[in-house]
Amino acid sequence: MNWKRGAYPEFTPEDIVAVLFMLREPVGRKTISEVLELGEGSVRTLLKRLSRLGLIESSQRGHRLSAEGERILKKVEESFSGAIPTGNIEGLPAVALRVREPGRFKSIELRDEAIRFHARGAMILVVRDGRIVFPEDGRPLEETMPELERRLKALEAREEDMIVVTWAESPAKALKSAYHVALFLKEGELPDELTAG
Repeated sequence: MNWKRGAYPEFTPEDIVAVLFMLREPVGRKTISEVLELGEGSVRTLLKRLSRLGLIESSQRGHRLSAEGERILKKVEESFSGAIPTGNIEGLPAVALRVREPGRFKSIELRDEAIRFHARGAMILVVRDGRIVFPEDGRPLEETMPELERRLKALEAREEDMIVVTWAESPAKALKSAYHVALFLKEGELPDELTAG
């Protein structure tokens, strides 16, 4: 018999992106594990991979981005922002991020992608004439969800930027589903370090 010890560590490109945004400041492995709902083994493997790529440095205070990691994160930010918490939607934790130059898209397809990736719901919005609106009919978000619209201003979205809002059973699932939509939209535009198997 071929016995294997322990489970294989598992993490996704969404986890990698989340960790890069987290490591602007020193963060410990336990915190990463809790925030992303990943096992310690998976976090250890993910951090080893980022270290091997020269993207992070480790010290007593935790792990943080190296100069190369900062460069890669800046490249990512040309495509999309880090996700921010936006309170609750339908009683569930929600996050949002901004996508620059989203290109052509179908909102329903992007919502489906978020839901396939553990979201309970998603909202795809765009900035038009300085207002955050639903792309299908141009209806301003402030008419139906003024508090959410106010919170989304923190993303500093510009004209024609997309805003992705996802909500899920846990903050980690909301976070990863938002990054999933951004990665889906920007496939082929991100550094190979983030997408290679």
